[in-house]
Amino acid sequence: MKDDIRKLLEIAIYAGKLMLENGAETYRVEETINMICKSKGIDRTQNFTIPTAIFLSCEHDGEFYSYIERTKSIRIDLEIISLVNDFSREFVNTEMSLDTANEKLKAIANAPMYPPWIMNIFGGVAGSFFTLMFGGNLIEFAMAFITSFTVVFGVRKMGKFTGSFFIKNVLGGMISTLGALCLVYLAKDYFDLLRVDKIIIGSIMPLVPGVAITNALRDSISGDFVSGMSKLSEAVIIAVAIAIGVGAILNVELLILGGV
Repeated sequence: MKDDIRKLLEIAIYAGKLMLENGAETYRVEETINMICKSKGIDRTQNFTIPTAIFLSCEHDGEFYSYIERTKSIRIDLEIISLVNDFSREFVNTEMSLDTANEKLKAIANAPMYPPWIMNIFGGVAGSFFTLMFGGNLIEFAMAFITSFTVVFGVRKMGKFTGSFFIKNVLGGMISTLGALCLVYLAKDYFDLLRVDKIIIGSIMPLVPGVAITNALRDSISGDFVSGMSKLSEAVIIAVAIAIGVGAILNVELLILGGV
């Protein structure tokens, strides 16, 4: 019986970790963990989730069980969150065995991602349409697509060499600005009124922490102030990193032009 309870808690923690590491809100993670535990008769459950860790303890038949799971890598994958939601509903509403549940979670964790070329292309599409939204013309739209494509490609490649999201976003801001300046310089003899700021604004949009800001507000509104402030801090640091990358290249450009 004790082994079954431990397996159940490990499954609940595993499901919560998958959701947390793929961009789910704190309250959603806690609800999923509590629902999985209560479905097997464990009512006295205490669960505390923050963006970097999950704390879970429960009491059953006079025995106390505690688990702590550290989380590190955080990405945005709404499909994984949806699959874990479907799994939790199936687990609660059926007589699924613990071993089967564990295998299903492993399959979700190893679910194939979109091919890199699709992510790069649609990252370029997203950035280029933001350039249009902020008043860019069709030439700037095309340049923003190229720059955004390069930013998404470059940040993904750099992620293999550094785990620091701050450094990745600094380099992403530098790539977007350098790419925009190079394209405008090469095309200035053929097109008039090319505005580099419109291209930069669009190309940095794939880096902007929109989900982090949204989750920070939702967690704070739900009363999870620790998680809300943590995610808000993450969003602010990412925004500062992007600004540093963009500002560094623009300052270098000013120094070069000033020297000329």
